[in-house]
Amino acid sequence: MCKNSDVVRPPRTVRKILIAGHVGAGKTTVLHTLFGDQALTTDALHSEAVSDNKTTTTVALDYGVIDCPLSNDRLHVYAIPGQERFQFMWEILSRNASGILLLMDARIPKPLQGIHLYLDRILPYLHQPVGVVALNKLSGVEREELRLPPYLRHGDLRLRLTTTDVRDREEVLTLLRLLLGEIGQRNAMHDEFSLGGIQHGVP
Repeated sequence: MCKNSDVVRPPRTVRKILIAGHVGAGKTTVLHTLFGDQALTTDALHSEAVSDNKTTTTVALDYGVIDCPLSNDRLHVYAIPGQERFQFMWEILSRNASGILLLMDARIPKPLQGIHLYLDRILPYLHQPVGVVALNKLSGVEREELRLPPYLRHGDLRLRLTTTDVRDREEVLTLLRLLLGEIGQRNAMHDEFSLGGIQHGVP
């Protein structure tokens, strides 16, 4: 289970996690749900019309740190700007990122198409991308009735697909656990191929 880093614990692994998505998808809400007033945010007034009467947007980053005692991971969580005019921050913040949590407002027209369009824009900035895609802002009934495949295919990339309510702390922690699981699988595959390459060269 992940928890805020109130207790000093030597981290075994430090990971950089990106929270991405269009304007109004719930990125800043994730940080407030996890860290409350301790979250570092850079919200400012914006001119783009979005749902929920949203009047502010992230212009640089939102940031917080959380520890996961069971896996002994320390996660540095960065919410990146949603507006395209702040794309230069995507390149800066994506350096050395371990994985990405992509949020999508499920109420927008054709949300799955929107996910693919967003991935086309952000993937060039990511090295060895590992990710979880979460549809946000669904009612409880809508979530029960929705039948999603466990993974979303985007070209050769396979991303874990789920729904969430980012106002619920336990649900956000579940998303982070899913992402850590995907990162672990990617690393295990990488180690397997590396070992296979070494063994292949032995006479």
